[in-house]
Amino acid sequence: MEKEKQARDVRQEVTDAIVKKLEAGVMPWRRGWSSAEQAKDALLLPRNGETGRAYRGGNRLYLMTMMQEKGWSDPRFMTFNQLQKLDAGPRKGEKGLPVEYWDELPFWKRRDVDVLLCGEKVKVHAVDPQLKIATVGDDRRDVHTQSLFVQGPAGQVISWGAAERSLNLLFAKYAVVFNVEQCRGLEKWLEQNPIEKPQRTEIGLDETLSKIVAGIEKTGLVVKHEPQDRAFYTPLADRITMPRPEQFHSVAEYRSTLLHELGHATGHEKRLAREGITKIAPFGSEIYAKEELVAELTSAFMAAETGIERLDDSHASYIDSWLKALKGQNGKHVLFEAARDAEKATDYLLDRGRGIEIEKARETKAKNKGQELEIA
Repeated sequence: MEKEKQARDVRQEVTDAIVKKLEAGVMPWRRGWSSAEQAKDALLLPRNGETGRAYRGGNRLYLMTMMQEKGWSDPRFMTFNQLQKLDAGPRKGEKGLPVEYWDELPFWKRRDVDVLLCGEKVKVHAVDPQLKIATVGDDRRDVHTQSLFVQGPAGQVISWGAAERSLNLLFAKYAVVFNVEQCRGLEKWLEQNPIEKPQRTEIGLDETLSKIVAGIEKTGLVVKHEPQDRAFYTPLADRITMPRPEQFHSVAEYRSTLLHELGHATGHEKRLAREGITKIAPFGSEIYAKEELVAELTSAFMAAETGIERLDDSHASYIDSWLKALKGQNGKHVLFEAARDAEKATDYLLDRGRGIEIEKARETKAKNKGQELEIA
Protein backbone atom coordinates (compact mmCIF):
# COMPACT_ATOMS: atom_id res chain seq x y z
CA MET A 1 0.00 0.00 0.00
CA GLU A 2 1.44 3.35 -1.03
CA LYS A 3 2.13 5.87 1.65
CA GLU A 4 -0.54 8.59 1.64
CA LYS A 5 0.77 11.84 0.14
CA GLN A 6 0.90 14.62 2.71
CA ALA A 7 -0.49 18.06 1.96
CA ARG A 8 2.19 20.60 1.14
CA ASP A 9 2.89 23.08 3.97
CA VAL A 10 3.86 26.18 2.01
CA ARG A 11 4.10 28.37 5.10
CA GLN A 12 6.64 26.01 6.64
CA GLU A 13 8.64 25.89 3.38
CA VAL A 14 8.80 29.69 3.24
CA THR A 15 9.72 29.96 6.92
CA ASP A 16 12.47 27.34 6.54
CA ALA A 17 13.94 29.29 3.61
CA ILE A 18 14.00 32.52 5.66
CA VAL A 19 15.45 30.74 8.71
CA LYS A 20 18.25 29.29 6.57
CA LYS A 21 19.23 32.79 5.46
CA LEU A 22 19.08 34.19 8.98
CA GLU A 23 21.24 31.35 10.31
CA ALA A 24 23.86 32.41 7.77
CA GLY A 25 23.70 35.93 9.23
CA VAL A 26 21.84 37.39 6.25
CA MET A 27 18.64 39.44 6.28
CA PRO A 28 17.26 38.19 2.97
CA TRP A 29 14.85 41.10 2.50
CA ARG A 30 17.56 43.77 2.76
CA ARG A 31 18.99 45.34 -0.33
CA GLY A 32 21.07 48.48 -0.22
CA TRP A 33 23.28 50.46 -2.56
CA SER A 34 26.12 52.91 -2.27
CA SER A 35 25.63 55.04 -5.35
CA ALA A 36 22.90 56.46 -7.58
CA GLU A 37 24.01 54.17 -10.41
CA GLN A 38 23.59 51.05 -8.25
CA ALA A 39 20.19 52.33 -7.15
CA LYS A 40 18.85 51.90 -10.68
CA ASP A 41 19.02 48.13 -10.20
CA ALA A 42 17.41 48.15 -6.76
CA LEU A 43 15.04 45.36 -5.86
CA LEU A 44 11.48 46.09 -6.93
CA LEU A 45 8.36 44.61 -5.36
CA PRO A 46 7.59 41.16 -6.77
CA ARG A 47 4.31 41.13 -8.69
CA ASN A 48 2.20 39.00 -10.99
CA GLY A 49 3.31 39.50 -14.57
CA GLU A 50 -0.19 39.12 -16.02
CA THR A 51 -2.26 41.19 -13.57
CA GLY A 52 0.43 43.62 -12.40
CA ARG A 53 -0.68 43.15 -8.78
CA ALA A 54 2.11 43.11 -6.20
CA TYR A 55 2.33 40.01 -4.03
CA ARG A 56 1.56 40.63 -0.38
CA GLY A 57 2.39 39.23 3.04
CA GLY A 58 4.62 36.18 3.27
CA ASN A 59 4.52 35.76 -0.52
CA ARG A 60 6.14 39.16 -0.98
CA LEU A 61 8.82 38.41 1.60
CA TYR A 62 9.61 34.98 0.14
CA LEU A 63 9.79 36.16 -3.48
CA MET A 64 11.99 39.14 -2.49
CA THR A 65 14.29 36.65 -0.76
CA MET A 66 14.48 34.40 -3.82
CA MET A 67 15.00 37.35 -6.19
CA GLN A 68 18.03 38.38 -4.18
CA GLU A 69 19.38 34.83 -3.90
CA LYS A 70 19.00 34.08 -7.62
CA GLY A 71 20.05 37.52 -8.82
CA TRP A 72 16.80 38.18 -10.71
CA SER A 73 16.34 41.87 -11.48
CA ASP A 74 12.89 41.46 -13.07
CA PRO A 75 10.24 41.35 -10.30
CA ARG A 76 7.51 39.68 -12.39
CA PHE A 77 6.28 36.14 -11.82
CA MET A 78 3.73 33.98 -13.65
CA THR A 79 1.99 30.66 -13.17
CA PHE A 80 2.43 27.85 -15.70
CA ASN A 81 -1.06 28.55 -17.12
CA GLN A 82 -0.32 32.27 -17.51
CA LEU A 83 2.87 31.41 -19.38
CA GLN A 84 1.01 28.99 -21.65
CA LYS A 85 -1.33 31.81 -22.73
CA LEU A 86 1.78 33.57 -24.10
CA ASP A 87 3.09 30.39 -25.78
CA ALA A 88 5.87 30.43 -23.22
CA GLY A 89 7.00 28.26 -20.34
CA PRO A 90 9.76 27.61 -17.81
CA ARG A 91 13.14 26.56 -19.19
CA LYS A 92 14.13 22.94 -18.69
CA GLY A 93 15.32 22.28 -15.16
CA GLU A 94 13.86 25.49 -13.67
CA LYS A 95 11.89 25.05 -10.45
CA GLY A 96 8.87 27.15 -9.57
CA LEU A 97 8.22 28.83 -6.22
CA PRO A 98 5.14 28.24 -4.08
CA VAL A 99 2.87 31.16 -3.21
CA GLU A 100 -0.06 31.05 -0.82
CA TYR A 101 -3.50 32.42 -1.59
CA TRP A 102 -6.86 32.21 0.10
CA ASP A 103 -10.13 30.83 -1.19
CA GLU A 104 -13.58 30.88 0.38
CA LEU A 105 -16.01 28.00 0.83
CA PRO A 106 -19.58 29.35 1.15
CA PHE A 107 -21.40 27.86 4.12
CA TRP A 108 -24.13 26.38 1.89
CA LYS A 109 -21.53 24.14 0.23
CA ARG A 110 -20.34 22.71 3.56
CA ARG A 111 -21.32 19.10 4.30
CA ASP A 112 -21.77 19.83 8.00
CA VAL A 113 -24.25 22.67 7.40
CA ASP A 114 -27.94 22.26 6.46
CA VAL A 115 -30.15 24.84 4.75
CA LEU A 116 -33.79 24.85 5.85
CA LEU A 117 -36.92 26.01 4.00
CA CYS A 118 -40.11 25.88 6.07
CA GLY A 119 -38.25 23.64 8.50
CA GLU A 120 -37.24 21.09 5.85
CA LYS A 121 -33.71 20.49 4.57
CA VAL A 122 -33.14 21.61 0.98
CA LYS A 123 -30.19 21.39 -1.35
CA VAL A 124 -28.83 24.73 -2.57
CA HIS A 125 -27.70 24.63 -6.20
CA ALA A 126 -26.70 28.25 -6.76
CA VAL A 127 -26.85 31.68 -5.12
CA ASP A 128 -27.08 35.18 -6.60
CA PRO A 129 -25.55 37.37 -3.86
CA GLN A 130 -26.62 40.60 -5.59
CA LEU A 131 -30.33 39.69 -5.85
CA LYS A 132 -30.17 37.57 -2.67
CA ILE A 133 -31.83 34.70 -4.51
CA ALA A 134 -31.01 31.01 -3.95
CA THR A 135 -31.91 28.16 -6.29
CA VAL A 136 -32.98 25.26 -4.08
CA GLY A 137 -34.63 21.83 -4.03
CA ASP A 138 -35.19 19.08 -6.59
CA ASP A 139 -37.47 21.42 -8.58
CA ARG A 140 -34.78 24.14 -8.51
CA ARG A 141 -37.01 26.90 -7.19
CA ASP A 142 -35.72 30.44 -6.80
CA VAL A 143 -36.37 31.74 -3.28
CA HIS A 144 -35.28 34.83 -1.41
CA THR A 145 -32.53 34.07 1.09
CA GLN A 146 -34.58 35.78 3.82
CA SER A 147 -36.93 32.79 3.74
CA LEU A 148 -34.08 30.34 4.37
CA PHE A 149 -32.56 29.35 7.70
CA VAL A 150 -29.30 27.58 8.38
CA GLN A 151 -28.44 24.84 10.87
CA GLY A 152 -24.76 24.99 11.80
CA PRO A 153 -22.37 22.22 12.90
CA ALA A 154 -23.32 22.70 16.57
CA GLY A 155 -27.03 22.34 15.79
CA GLN A 156 -27.84 26.03 16.17
CA VAL A 157 -30.36 27.51 13.71
CA ILE A 158 -29.54 30.99 12.42
CA SER A 159 -30.56 33.31 9.60
CA TRP A 160 -28.96 33.21 6.15
CA GLY A 161 -27.25 36.57 6.78
CA ALA A 162 -25.81 35.40 10.11
CA ALA A 163 -24.53 32.24 8.41
CA GLU A 164 -22.73 34.34 5.78
CA ARG A 165 -20.98 36.24 8.54
CA SER A 166 -20.03 33.27 10.71
CA LEU A 167 -20.00 30.03 8.72
CA ASN A 168 -18.19 30.86 5.47
CA LEU A 169 -14.76 29.22 5.56
CA LEU A 170 -11.45 30.66 4.39
CA PHE A 171 -8.76 28.15 3.52
CA ALA A 172 -5.26 28.38 2.16
CA LYS A 173 -4.31 27.15 -1.28
CA TYR A 174 -1.04 27.45 -3.12
CA ALA A 175 0.13 28.02 -6.66
CA VAL A 176 3.56 27.66 -8.25
CA VAL A 177 5.05 30.69 -9.99
CA PHE A 178 8.14 31.27 -12.11
CA ASN A 179 10.17 34.45 -12.43
CA VAL A 180 10.17 35.65 -16.04
CA GLU A 181 13.96 35.25 -16.10
CA GLN A 182 13.42 31.50 -15.64
CA CYS A 183 11.28 31.30 -18.76
CA ARG A 184 11.60 30.80 -22.51
CA GLY A 185 9.42 32.31 -25.22
CA LEU A 186 8.89 35.69 -23.55
CA GLU A 187 11.19 37.77 -25.74
CA LYS A 188 8.36 39.59 -27.54
CA TRP A 189 6.35 40.04 -24.33
CA LEU A 190 9.35 41.47 -22.49
CA GLU A 191 9.98 43.91 -25.33
CA GLN A 192 6.37 45.07 -25.25
CA ASN A 193 6.25 45.23 -21.43
CA PRO A 194 9.44 46.87 -20.15
CA ILE A 195 9.95 47.21 -16.39
CA GLU A 196 9.05 50.64 -15.03
CA LYS A 197 11.61 51.48 -12.36
CA PRO A 198 11.08 54.28 -9.83
CA GLN A 199 13.12 57.43 -10.28
CA ARG A 200 15.70 57.75 -7.52
CA THR A 201 17.29 61.16 -7.15
CA GLU A 202 18.68 62.70 -3.98
CA ILE A 203 16.05 65.48 -4.00
CA GLY A 204 13.23 63.01 -4.62
CA LEU A 205 14.36 60.74 -1.82
CA ASP A 206 14.55 63.65 0.62
CA GLU A 207 11.09 64.85 -0.39
CA THR A 208 9.56 61.39 -0.14
CA LEU A 209 10.84 60.70 3.36
CA SER A 210 10.10 64.20 4.63
CA LYS A 211 6.47 63.92 3.45
CA ILE A 212 6.06 60.59 5.20
CA VAL A 213 7.51 61.99 8.44
CA ALA A 214 5.39 65.15 8.18
CA GLY A 215 2.29 63.06 7.58
CA ILE A 216 2.69 60.83 10.63
CA GLU A 217 3.71 63.81 12.79
CA LYS A 218 0.24 65.19 12.13
CA THR A 219 -1.12 62.21 14.09
CA GLY A 220 0.86 63.25 17.17
CA LEU A 221 4.21 61.53 16.69
CA VAL A 222 7.32 63.50 17.72
CA VAL A 223 10.63 62.88 15.90
CA LYS A 224 13.64 64.22 17.79
CA HIS A 225 17.35 64.24 16.89
CA GLU A 226 19.80 64.24 19.77
CA PRO A 227 23.59 63.67 20.10
CA GLN A 228 23.50 60.05 21.27
CA ASP A 229 24.46 56.57 20.05
CA ARG A 230 21.13 54.79 19.53
CA ALA A 231 17.72 55.16 17.88
CA PHE A 232 14.51 54.08 19.59
CA TYR A 233 10.74 54.59 19.74
CA THR A 234 9.03 55.37 23.07
CA PRO A 235 5.33 54.36 22.94
CA LEU A 236 4.28 56.19 26.15
CA ALA A 237 5.62 59.50 24.83
CA ASP A 238 4.82 58.58 21.20
CA ARG A 239 8.30 59.76 20.27
CA ILE A 240 11.11 58.61 17.98
CA THR A 241 14.56 59.58 19.21
CA MET A 242 17.29 59.51 16.56
CA PRO A 243 21.01 60.36 16.63
CA ARG A 244 21.79 63.44 14.56
CA PRO A 245 22.12 62.75 10.81
CA GLU A 246 25.81 63.65 10.79
CA GLN A 247 26.49 60.83 13.28
CA PHE A 248 25.56 58.20 10.68
CA HIS A 249 28.15 56.79 8.30
CA SER A 250 25.87 57.21 5.27
CA VAL A 251 22.55 58.64 4.11
CA ALA A 252 21.31 55.08 3.54
CA GLU A 253 22.12 54.08 7.14
CA TYR A 254 20.21 57.09 8.49
CA ARG A 255 17.17 56.47 6.31
CA SER A 256 16.94 52.73 6.98
CA THR A 257 17.12 53.41 10.73
CA LEU A 258 14.43 56.09 10.57
CA LEU A 259 12.14 53.85 8.50
CA HIS A 260 12.60 51.08 11.07
CA GLU A 261 11.54 53.38 13.92
CA LEU A 262 8.62 54.75 11.88
CA GLY A 263 7.53 51.13 11.48
CA HIS A 264 7.40 50.80 15.28
CA ALA A 265 5.46 54.07 15.61
CA THR A 266 2.63 52.79 13.40
CA GLY A 267 1.81 50.28 16.14
CA HIS A 268 0.72 52.96 18.63
CA GLU A 269 -2.81 52.46 20.02
CA LYS A 270 -4.10 55.54 18.16
CA ARG A 271 -2.77 54.19 14.85
CA LEU A 272 -2.74 50.44 14.14
CA ALA A 273 -2.83 49.32 17.80
CA ARG A 274 -0.31 46.50 17.32
CA GLU A 275 0.33 44.10 20.22
CA GLY A 276 4.11 44.54 20.08
CA ILE A 277 3.71 48.25 20.93
CA THR A 278 0.55 48.38 23.06
CA LYS A 279 1.75 45.61 25.41
CA ILE A 280 4.92 45.50 27.51
CA ALA A 281 7.03 42.81 25.85
CA PRO A 282 10.34 41.82 27.51
CA PHE A 283 13.47 41.57 25.39
CA GLY A 284 13.78 38.13 23.80
CA SER A 285 10.07 37.31 24.02
CA GLU A 286 8.13 36.19 20.93
CA ILE A 287 6.07 39.41 20.95
CA TYR A 288 9.26 41.50 21.10
CA ALA A 289 10.93 39.52 18.31
CA LYS A 290 7.83 39.73 16.13
CA GLU A 291 7.56 43.51 16.61
CA GLU A 292 11.22 43.99 15.64
CA LEU A 293 10.59 41.83 12.57
CA VAL A 294 7.53 43.94 11.68
CA ALA A 295 9.58 47.14 11.92
CA GLU A 296 12.41 45.70 9.82
CA LEU A 297 10.04 44.41 7.14
CA THR A 298 8.20 47.75 7.11
CA SER A 299 11.53 49.43 6.39
CA ALA A 300 12.21 46.95 3.56
CA PHE A 301 8.72 47.24 2.07
CA MET A 302 8.84 51.06 2.26
CA ALA A 303 12.16 51.10 0.42
CA ALA A 304 10.77 48.82 -2.30
CA GLU A 305 7.61 50.96 -2.64
CA THR A 306 9.31 54.37 -2.74
CA GLY A 307 12.97 53.93 -3.66
CA ILE A 308 14.20 55.33 -0.35
CA GLU A 309 17.74 54.12 0.25
CA ARG A 310 18.42 51.50 2.92
CA LEU A 311 21.65 50.09 4.25
CA ASP A 312 22.35 46.44 3.49
CA ASP A 313 23.42 45.52 6.99
CA SER A 314 22.77 42.85 9.62
CA HIS A 315 22.07 43.17 13.32
CA ALA A 316 23.05 40.00 15.18
CA SER A 317 20.87 40.74 18.22
CA TYR A 318 17.78 41.02 16.02
CA ILE A 319 18.61 37.90 14.03
CA ASP A 320 19.00 35.77 17.17
CA SER A 321 15.60 36.81 18.52
CA TRP A 322 13.92 36.32 15.13
CA LEU A 323 15.37 32.82 14.82
CA LYS A 324 14.04 31.95 18.26
CA ALA A 325 10.54 33.08 17.28
CA LEU A 326 10.57 31.50 13.82
CA LYS A 327 11.79 28.15 15.17
CA GLY A 328 9.08 28.07 17.83
CA GLN A 329 5.87 26.08 17.72
CA ASN A 330 4.03 28.86 15.87
CA GLY A 331 7.03 29.99 13.82
CA LYS A 332 5.49 29.56 10.38
CA HIS A 333 2.52 31.71 11.41
CA VAL A 334 4.71 34.34 13.10
CA LEU A 335 6.50 35.06 9.82
CA PHE A 336 3.31 35.51 7.80
CA GLU A 337 1.65 37.56 10.55
CA ALA A 338 4.70 39.84 10.75
CA ALA A 339 4.68 40.31 6.98
CA ARG A 340 0.96 41.11 7.08
CA ASP A 341 1.44 43.66 9.89
CA ALA A 342 4.38 45.20 8.01
CA GLU A 343 2.16 45.69 4.97
CA LYS A 344 -0.46 47.46 7.08
CA ALA A 345 2.28 49.68 8.52
CA THR A 346 3.64 50.40 5.04
CA ASP A 347 0.18 51.31 3.72
CA TYR A 348 -0.35 53.58 6.74
CA LEU A 349 2.92 55.46 6.21
CA LEU A 350 2.35 55.80 2.46
CA ASP A 351 -1.15 57.16 3.09
CA ARG A 352 0.25 59.79 5.47
CA GLY A 353 2.81 60.82 2.82
CA ARG A 354 0.11 61.07 0.15
CA GLY A 355 -1.96 63.21 2.51
CA ILE A 356 0.87 65.74 2.70
CA GLU A 357 1.19 65.71 -1.10
CA ILE A 358 -2.54 66.43 -1.50
CA GLU A 359 -2.37 69.19 1.11
CA LYS A 360 0.57 70.88 -0.62
CA ALA A 361 -1.12 70.59 -4.01
CA ARG A 362 -4.21 72.32 -2.64
CA GLU A 363 -2.09 75.08 -1.09
CA THR A 364 -0.28 75.62 -4.39
CA LYS A 365 -3.57 75.72 -6.31
CA ALA A 366 -5.05 78.24 -3.86
CA LYS A 367 -1.90 80.37 -4.04
CA ASN A 368 -1.89 80.37 -7.84
CA LYS A 369 -5.59 81.25 -7.88
CA GLY A 370 -4.92 84.16 -5.54
CA GLN A 371 -2.13 85.47 -7.79
CA GLU A 372 -4.45 85.29 -10.82
CA LEU A 373 -7.06 87.36 -8.98
CA GLU A 374 -4.44 89.97 -8.07
CA ILE A 375 -3.30 90.24 -11.70
CA ALA A 376 -6.91 90.56 -12.87
